[in-house]
Amino acid sequence: MKQGFDVLLDLLSWTPLAGLIRGYRMEQLNQKTAELRMSAKIDSVLDRILKQHSDLLS
Repeated sequence: MKQGFDVLLDLLSWTPLAGLIRGYRMEQLNQKTAELRMSAKIDSVLDRILKQHSDLLS
């Protein structure tokens, strides 16, 4: 289903709707980037907790 939607967006990007499609794709990209950055920050915090308090977790 996702691939079909991407194909539809590719086709619509050659129409006057290109600006809307570009905005949608940029929003999706920004959202995914924010999720990845937050995940990296969480991983960093968890790693520090594991290193500093590994005696409590065994």
